Amino acid sequence: MKKQILLFALMLGLLFSCKKDKPETFPDVNMTITEKTLVMKLQTEKTFSVNVAEGKSLTNIWKLDGKVVSEGISYTFKPLTAGNYTLVYTGNNHLGSFTYTYEIEVPVPVKDSDANSSKYISKIFEYLPAPGQFVNEASYGTVANAQRLIGATGAVISLGGFGGYIIFGFDHSIKNQDGYDLGIYGNPYAGPNHFSEPGIVMVSQDKNGNGLPDDEWYELAGSEYDKATTIKNYEITYYNPKGFANVPWTDNQGKSGFVLVNNFHKHNFYPEFADNQEKITFKGTLLPSTIGKNGGITINTPFEWGYTDSYSVGDDYNSKRYNSFDISWAVDKNGKKVNLKTIDFIKVYTGQNADGGSVGEISTEILGAIDLNIK
Repeated sequence: MKKQILLFALMLGLLFSCKKDKPETFPDVNMTITEKTLVMKLQTEKTFSVNVAEGKSLTNIWKLDGKVVSEGISYTFKPLTAGNYTLVYTGNNHLGSFTYTYEIEVPVPVKDSDANSSKYISKIFEYLPAPGQFVNEASYGTVANAQRLIGATGAVISLGGFGGYIIFGFDHSIKNQDGYDLGIYGNPYAGPNHFSEPGIVMVSQDKNGNGLPDDEWYELAGSEYDKATTIKNYEITYYNPKGFANVPWTDNQGKSGFVLVNNFHKHNFYPEFADNQEKITFKGTLLPSTIGKNGGITINTPFEWGYTDSYSVGDDYNSKRYNSFDISWAVDKNGKKVNLKTIDFIKVYTGQNADGGSVGEISTEILGAIDLNIK
């Protein structure tokens, strides 16, 4: 009897010992959203959560594009701008870790055209010219006159010297289709006495969906973009003379000079509607001067393609009467090509810092723009 009791006790001890020595394992982990690749709309919400089995807990970390955004069991993502995002969940305890990665695409919102869409400019967002002979004149250089570009191609607006710009848009997104997508009208003169005043074109998408041109800008790289004579990241500051006088300027290349006044335009050349009435700075890509003479006549020869208000041979300005642009030319601030399916905003600025003597400063003029995809 004693032997039977001892044997029973021994077996019981072995049983409890086996249970005690059973190794602890990492808990089962399940994500409430199992798709690893998702598409979300701008300004919508999606909650990502984790379920840990057996009532166990983990140390939770959620990272959005490498930045910690939550340490709870869930994270609610609400994209405020279009783009591609990477969301990574990691759960840890003393036994190991678990990782789950989501790739989230948030497309740029697109405003499609329809039968009622106009192929012309529908809105002027901003007009800020650099100093010039037509600036502050009612027919060429005021904020009110810039509004005349809406819905037509007849009005003329001057952008003044280097950097002066205008920003406009259409009543729809312009699609990047095969060939040219955008046409911009200017008033260059044909040869033999060529006179072009080339403007650089930039484009932007409404990535945050607020309808305003406050997103990243991309330059449409024209024929001169990669040439050694073109200066990237150029910067110039003009100083208000507070009257009819030459307008001084300095730049980040160690140079200085004046926008020279003339007796045909006896007024202040500095934009009197600019917020800063002491000085104003413009930045961008500086194109080389093409000022020259044909006999005694001042000329400014055009570039081959990729600029507005330029009598471009490669663009066939002679037959079109506007300069053509392909959204596929877009590059970012580092010169890297970008793939834009649509654009919502266009910016044009004077690309040269040059004085034409008796004809005044080189200042791009805009007469309107059209979406070439709408016939």
